[in-house]
This record gives sequence, C-alpha cells and structure tokens, in this order.
Amino acid sequence: MTTINRPLPLLGVAGHVDHGKTSLVRALTSVDTDRLPEEKARGITIELGFAVLDLATQGRVALIDVPGHERFVRTMLAGATGLDLVLLAVAADEGVMPQTREHLDICGLLGVGRGVVALTKIDRVDSDFAALAADDVRGAIRGTFLADAAVVPVSSLTGAGLAELRAAIARVASQVGVRSGAGPARLPLDRVFTLRGHGTVVTGTLASGTLRVGEAILASGSGARATVRGLQVHGVERSEACAGERVAANLGGVAVADLSRGETLVRDGEMLNSTIVDVELAVLPLVPRPIRRGAKLLFHALATQDNATVLPLQALEIAPGTRAVAQIHLGRPLPLLPGDRFVLRGFDVLPGYGTTVAGGRVLQVLAPRRRRAEPAVAAALAALAAATIEQRLAFVIDVAGATGIDRAGLRARLGEGERAIDAALARLLSRRQVRIFHRDSGAVVSAAALDRLAAAAVAAVDRFHQREPRRPGIAREALRSELMADGRVFTLLVTLLCERGLMAIDGDTIWRIGFSCAPAATAAGSNVDRVGSVLHAARLAPPWLADLPKLLALPAEDVRVALDLLLRRGEVARVRSDLYFSRPALDAIRDQLRGFFASNNEITAQAWKALCGQSRKYSIPLAEYFDAEKLTLRVGEVRRLRGG
Repeated sequence: MTTINRPLPLLGVAGHVDHGKTSLVRALTSVDTDRLPEEKARGITIELGFAVLDLATQGRVALIDVPGHERFVRTMLAGATGLDLVLLAVAADEGVMPQTREHLDICGLLGVGRGVVALTKIDRVDSDFAALAADDVRGAIRGTFLADAAVVPVSSLTGAGLAELRAAIARVASQVGVRSGAGPARLPLDRVFTLRGHGTVVTGTLASGTLRVGEAILASGSGARATVRGLQVHGVERSEACAGERVAANLGGVAVADLSRGETLVRDGEMLNSTIVDVELAVLPLVPRPIRRGAKLLFHALATQDNATVLPLQALEIAPGTRAVAQIHLGRPLPLLPGDRFVLRGFDVLPGYGTTVAGGRVLQVLAPRRRRAEPAVAAALAALAAATIEQRLAFVIDVAGATGIDRAGLRARLGEGERAIDAALARLLSRRQVRIFHRDSGAVVSAAALDRLAAAAVAAVDRFHQREPRRPGIAREALRSELMADGRVFTLLVTLLCERGLMAIDGDTIWRIGFSCAPAATAAGSNVDRVGSVLHAARLAPPWLADLPKLLALPAEDVRVALDLLLRRGEVARVRSDLYFSRPALDAIRDQLRGFFASNNEITAQAWKALCGQSRKYSIPLAEYFDAEKLTLRVGEVRRLRGG
C-alpha cells in the first residue's frame, strides 16, 4: 500500500444536460464515465462518473462527471459537495440553459472558489456563432465566482482546444490548497454496491478527518457497523485516506442492504448528529420571493437530502439577493460540522430557472431551539463566520452554560483536531475565561456561566436564611438541586464562592459569611442530644425524617435544626433527603464492605442485605449512598469496588 501524498484537486464537470460533459471527460482522459446500460441507451448521465486527468508536468486532478438533467440534481449535489474546482460545460450551439445557471449557483453556494468554462461542440457552429455563445457565457458568469474564469472553446470530436483547456485547468488547479486532515472522519456515501470477490464497497469524497484500514466505523443514519477492510484512492490501494480525497472503501461485517446513498460513515463516538443547526444563509438574487419564517425546503449537504424548516434569526424573512443568519430544523439527525456547505431547494419549479433557492454554511451544530428572531444571538452567530478557533471555542463553551462541556463534546461541535482545540483552550484557561471542572474528561465551564451560577447561588442561600433563620445553613445537595447544576460544576462553584469570601461550608452545610444562628444552636442543645441518641442507637435502621418529630415529641422545625447541627459536627450523615444515619454506624458498614471486596469481585443485592442485616428499606438507600461516594459502582444487578 502507498502512503499519502498531496490529495488530488477535485474538479467537477457540470452543466446542462446534453452539453457534452461526458464526451469532454472521455476526450481529456480516455475514460467513459457513462457505465450504466440506461446511460448508454438514453445518452445522458444518470449516476456520478469518475476519472483522473493527467496534466503532465502540472500534476493530476480527479474529475467527477455529474448529471446535467434537472431530475438528477440530487445526484449532482452529492458529487458537487467537496469540490475544489468546477469545469462548467456550455454547448456552443445552445448557449446558457436553465441547468447551466442552476449548476453555477449550486457550485457557488457550496463554496467552490474557482474553475474553467468549456465552450463545447464548437465543431457544430461557425466562428461568429461561437463568439456570440462565448459572450452569452461571460454574461452568465459575471458577478459569480467564475467571473474571471477562462472560457475555452473546445471540440471533443476534433480535439480542437483540448490542449488550451488542459493548460487552463492546470493553472487553477495549482491554486488549490491542501485540506487539513484534522477533525472527525466523515465519508458521505454517493455509491453503495457489491464487487465480486470483495463484498460491500462504498465510495465518496472524504469530507473531513482521515480514514484508515482496520478501523471500526458506523453509518450515522442506520447505525450499521462495519470494519474498513481496504481503501483505494483513484484505483491505488492505500492504508489511509485524508480529507478531500475520492475514496473507495471495502467494508467487512455489513451488507449492501444495510447501507444507502446519502448516509455518512463515521467513527463510533466521534460525531454527534444534529437536528437543529444555526447557519449563514445566502438567498439567490433571482428567487421571486423572500424566504419567510417556517419555510419548508429541501436541505442538501454531504451526500444527503432531507426536509428542513428555515427560521430567520435577524428578521421575519430573508430577501432575494441578501445574506442573513438563520436556524434550520432538519427532518432527521445529520453528522454536520461548522463550516459544512449546504444548498436549499424548493418543491415548486421556478419558471425558467430551476428550484435552487439558497445555500450557505453551518455556523453552529447541536444548536438550542430558537423560537423567535433574536438580534443579539444573530449578531454573535454572524461573528462566528469570520471567527478564530479560539473565539469559536469560547462561544461553544459559553453556549453550554452551567452544564459545561467535555473535550469529546468540543470536538464534535467544532470539527477541529485535538491539538488545535487543546492549544486554543490553553489560551482561554490562561486568561481565566474558562475553568476546568473535570480533568480526566477535560470538561470545562465558562467563567461567565460560573458567575451567573454564583449569583443564583448567593440569592438562593440568602432566601434560605430568611426562610429558616434558626437553621445554620442550607444542605449542600438541596442547594445543588435548586440550582439544577452538574455535581462537578457545583463542587467548583462552592470552592469559588468560598475563595471569594461569600460562603462557608462545613460538612454538608453551606451558609453565607456573616450569618449566625448561635441563638438557635443554644436553644436546640438538648434537642441535638436527643436526636443524636436516637440515631446512634438505631444504627443501620434509623427512623425516617417524617417519623422523628412524633417519636421525640418535638416540632418538626426543631428536629431539622438539630439534624443540621449534627451534620455540621459530623455526628450524622444524610443518606437521602429524608433519611439520616449515625456516622459511626456508616463508618462501620463501610469497613465491612471493603472487607467483603478484599475476597470478592462483586456483591449482589442479596449479599448486601445480609451484610447490612437490613431489609431493602435501608439496604437500597445505603447502596446508593456508597455509589454516590464513589466507593462502589453499580454494574447491572451487582456492585463492584471502584478501581478494584
């Protein structure tokens, strides 16, 4: 197998049906890309065709011959996604036609930056008519990405102009940069078939990342799993393929019936599918009406087509010829990444023009649902279009809010390599714009989100002190629950509040600096002894919180105050919000549990009940308490010692 060299530039051969695209490819490469009997019989391209053009000393380019008929625009789009260049074919005897314009629009919306125009079939017209046809072409490409492109008259029949066309292609191909191989691997499938002696084979243009022989992959749509048994790039066996290359992959462990065109192959756990994305959207100038809120269109990206609903975020509609930020709700989840290009098409044919209405690029994946136009959000999203990786990273972390986000989540949302993300994250950490709350997973939370959560925590504790002046403070878990904060983020928050001198914590109790419940503690002294005695005597079968007031003939509030003080002194522990255990009893059963694991790999529910000497009423809360303490880990119906 060969190693990776510079990927060949991808050149799409586009244009109206019967304008000589396939004949032109055959004249340039000696390859007939119409391989199906139906294509031979009808004389039109139905499926994507592939060839390699040798430019001698100028290198090579990969050609993709796309269908020109309006009925096969979906197939055309599957081949056009990922192109570096376009060779637009316009027949001299017919001039610019509807699919000429639509293919030109599609390539522009997909971000194809350069190309060449071939004025084909010049053998059918005289020189004056050819000049008129060339003027027609220049008028059509004015104001587009092909405005400065060479218009080369050619004849596939006589060979006239082919040398000049090769030279023009070589000039634009030399300007194509090398794509980064960083980011998640994604192979959108434009063909799925069986090859005798090999089994299931798929083809596509690798949209991002790298793909290697031996890797386990899955189809993002069906979830079908497979192993990459072999890779070919333009007929050459390879051990690895990288972004931008045309790839044929031989797959093991999956049948052809389990896969379909339009799906994307990814590594398991590396991608997250999106049903809502924020986008930068450009509406074509000749579309007869604006795209209004709730517009139903067809969304084309990667190699797939899906139903979509468009929601403008800066106003109620997006006018023809303008660009704006919008949110798109997809009919099914897709493995999209920021920067992915897409096209929107309408259901009704626009007279004399085709049905492509808009397109653009994805700004944010896994986006939160936005129910109305939000100018501030739209402005922030619009800034992402030209943002650095550091700015995009900060935006994603801030959107995650107080929940935070781990390293895997960042990769899935940014589509960047680990090194680039880690370097940008290090810069944000150095400026204290973000804080790490779990080192193993690399989980972080924005400083702004922490500040918002801190303000909410202070307000919640103040309300508690006003409501319960006799109690020393709020239970840690009660505050976390009220804030609905992730447990690890909450731990960071409490540390931060204590560092800022706003809160204090003792055991499970949190209170505001400056608050004192000393009078309550003095008044509750005898009650504390009584409650403590009952819990110590009960050991692993204590009364439930609701039963303690009646058992001790005390008001419920006095019992709660006494329990708070016992918690602060470390004499009892809260196993559940309504169940407290004596700390010595808990320590003793913890030691017994560790002793059990010294000679056993796991403990069943029955064995745990026997060890506790208690019924499920107490054994289950105790087991869950030790799980929360990170002492044990539940695995199915048994528990194991963490790290054991």
